[in-house]
Amino acid sequence: MAELDKIPQKQAIEVASIKMEESTFNEINDLNSKMNSLFMEFGQIYMRKKEIQEELIRMDDVLERGEDEFKMINQKLREVVDGIEDQYPQARINMNDGTIQYQPGAPTRKQLAEMQRNQQQQQMPDGSTGMKVVKE
Repeated sequence: MAELDKIPQKQAIEVASIKMEESTFNEINDLNSKMNSLFMEFGQIYMRKKEIQEELIRMDDVLERGEDEFKMINQKLREVVDGIEDQYPQARINMNDGTIQYQPGAPTRKQLAEMQRNQQQQQMPDGSTGMKVVKE
């Protein structure tokens, strides 16, 4: 315990005060204001960025639903057009007046595609038709 007696019990701390040069004070104040403005701008930018990200997510959802709807409508349109093609071979629909031009007795597009597939299957494995061309 003798060591504790050696520690000074009271300490005096001297504090001095002086007036800062006005130019230095103004510079610090100006820089501090600019920092505060930057912090506010960063905060606004951060919030705007979050809003934009949320809007992009909503837009992606709308696009996805739109793509699904487009595919569904396109499929229905294909079915309607294919039905018309079955009744009216090689039909051309005039959307201005609602008329259909077609070739009675002509093969439908489906029939033409089937005939092309059959022809391709009948070709030789090397792609030839089995016919020879002879020069005389």
